[in-house]
Amino acid sequence: MGVDTKGYLSKDIAAIDVYNVVKTKLDSEAGFYINDDRDGEIGNIVFKYKDDKRNLFYCVTKDRLPGTEFDLKTHVSLILGNWGESAHIMTEIIKEFGGYVDENDCDDIGPIYIAKDGELNHSSYTLERDKILSLLDEKLSLAIKYQIADQIIKHKDKLKQLL
Repeated sequence: MGVDTKGYLSKDIAAIDVYNVVKTKLDSEAGFYINDDRDGEIGNIVFKYKDDKRNLFYCVTKDRLPGTEFDLKTHVSLILGNWGESAHIMTEIIKEFGGYVDENDCDDIGPIYIAKDGELNHSSYTLERDKILSLLDEKLSLAIKYQIADQIIKHKDKLKQLL
């Protein structure tokens, strides 16, 4: 089993929608190798990012995703090998639709919410998250800190209204 970067989207996001984002933002010559099976669309979107050839797996599934609205419900799962700029690539795709990114599926940190926002880039999200992490009690586990930071970022507009 390898380490992957995963993305999770609403079941309403078709493979062609993801392909169009990849083609527009990452590689205008990307390949589309998606088929329908009894559960929905499944297959690969192959593209080049910088000098790396990448393979994005797309499928419709009902995975366990605790802490998300997709937990045990039909949703789209995107899988990209975790190397190079996989977190940046996945964030660029997910932010077009709104959903979740799990930068490393083998660590204890679950998926983080990425709002539909064309202005977000992965490095600014990481900076904002890291600032929040630095304020949290050091007795908390890193996984809990990430969950708290994710919730603060996810609901920051509502929190501003409250405060």
